[in-house]
Amino acid sequence: MRTMQELTECYARHRKTVWNICYSYFLNPADTEDAVEDTFLRYIESSRSFADKNHEKAWLIVTARNVCKDELKRARRKNVSLEQAGELPAATDEKTELLSAIQSLPDQQKTAVYLHYYEGYSCAEIAAILRRRESTVRSDLRRARLTLKARIGGYKDEG
Repeated sequence: MRTMQELTECYARHRKTVWNICYSYFLNPADTEDAVEDTFLRYIESSRSFADKNHEKAWLIVTARNVCKDELKRARRKNVSLEQAGELPAATDEKTELLSAIQSLPDQQKTAVYLHYYEGYSCAEIAAILRRRESTVRSDLRRARLTLKARIGGYKDEG
């Protein structure tokens, strides 16, 4: 059983990473909070020991991804009616557009993009975390970049 101090330290170290992964799936703070909570509950309930902080972080990343995928599979997610959708704020911000485009990627590409560009993992490290071949991770990143470029365009010249 982990001590309260160990749990607190783990949460402080990894909450931002887990939040970002979950947010990339939901783009909704309320659902993201639920997924973060579920991820750390699984950590608390797990009796697994970790070799180091990186191993712990990798386990939390995979667990967060699985929690989000499980939640998205459930039919209990509430649909918004067309009348209510008109009341929602429009996404005009470039950052929101990019996050929305990333969120729409297939799960493997979305996870690879997040781990590579937001967390700074190399393709080899991502392959180890996700238990996939490095060439597959590189392909996922290439496909994701092509899809994102087609959806939101390339960089505009400021000249």
